[in-house]
Amino acid sequence: MKNNVDMGDLEKLIAREMQTMGQALLAYAVQKRANNEPLRCPDCKKPLKVIKNLRERTVNSQFGAVSVARNYGYCPACNKHLYPADRALGLQEKAPASPRVQEICALMVLESPAGQAEANVRRLTGLNLAQATMHREAHRQGLRALKLREHDEELSTSVKGVELLAARVAASPRPHTLVIEIDAWNIRERDFWGETEKRRANGEEISRWHWVYTATVFRLDQRGKTDSGRPIITERGYVATRKGLESFERQLYAEALQRGLLQANHVLVLADGAVWIWNLADNIFHGAAQRVDFYHVSHHLCDIAGELYGKGSEEAQKWVQPLLDHLKKRENGALDVIANLQQLRETLTQLTQKQTEHLDAQIAYLNTHKDRMDYKRAAQLNQPLGSGAIESTCAQYQCRFKRTGQFWSIEGDEAFLALSTLHRNGRWHQLFPHDRQRE
Repeated sequence: MKNNVDMGDLEKLIAREMQTMGQALLAYAVQKRANNEPLRCPDCKKPLKVIKNLRERTVNSQFGAVSVARNYGYCPACNKHLYPADRALGLQEKAPASPRVQEICALMVLESPAGQAEANVRRLTGLNLAQATMHREAHRQGLRALKLREHDEELSTSVKGVELLAARVAASPRPHTLVIEIDAWNIRERDFWGETEKRRANGEEISRWHWVYTATVFRLDQRGKTDSGRPIITERGYVATRKGLESFERQLYAEALQRGLLQANHVLVLADGAVWIWNLADNIFHGAAQRVDFYHVSHHLCDIAGELYGKGSEEAQKWVQPLLDHLKKRENGALDVIANLQQLRETLTQLTQKQTEHLDAQIAYLNTHKDRMDYKRAAQLNQPLGSGAIESTCAQYQCRFKRTGQFWSIEGDEAFLALSTLHRNGRWHQLFPHDRQRE
């Protein structure tokens, strides 16, 4: 053995040898599993009419190409042509990759574009998967994730479906408060590519940026801190979609049901001041407590201070700090702040028109949300004052979907959003049952 060989070289050498052995072992095990699968319909369990015996199929596995011969038949009851062994082995129709290779592609492309993932997969697994192959297989899993999501959406629209979704709660949680935080971010899509100038010349308004509606759902008792004091949420649900508000409502309702909505003693919706969020909350979480993000409100007050006394000035800071304290420490802090601003509006005589309009707009904003600003009570209940969890959630999605120079299409981004969300929600085994023990 050469003296300049290190442990990494040895690991790679042994991995190559094991891959050769693994290919033979996998081919034997897969064929044995196929041979043991009776020629019955996997759905109705009735015998199939034999069409072809031992038809061969080759798939690209973790250990290289593996071939398997399986029987093909027809089910008169279901009117389907089937390979029962394919279903038993988890092989998708016409997919050239094994379940493990598809899982590798899906996981890697969720982390980075296929072009970047190609070299990393080769280094870590020895698999030579082309960029196009990785993207295709990851997108295939995204479409499967999308079907699972659409099924849950459909369940959320019927009484029986709601019962089924609610029954998925892992365990009967003790009395709890369910927190729902909502926001949105923009994704860039390459729609009407090459037609922009023509369409604009015809008077069409073309925008590359589109809203991704996003939410996170968790129980209040799932919040905690690390040893270093960093806030964490031990378990939570995610929702993200580009398909519009109606679909988002159904998805969010379905996720909330699976996170204990029907078992909750209290439900809290927390977000910024966007009108669409509070309309949605009234629609699907009627009766839930509502809270506007404290830090969002504080920005509005700081804007007033900056407009009146100069942005970032010491005088502005001195003026705004008592108002922020009122919000946090007084029983009716929001009303006190509004009264203070209204008095300011009436007594200050040297306000410019711009300052007056700005102050009026901020007073109107605070009046709109005054019933969502009981921060003293929130602190007493150990509830969050701000929507940091959803801000973090949006940032996590954007790390993958909003990279420099990156364009999507709605066909591509929605499938990958569904795939990413399935993974974040701890339901990866719904696509890859072989991975159930790892969840």
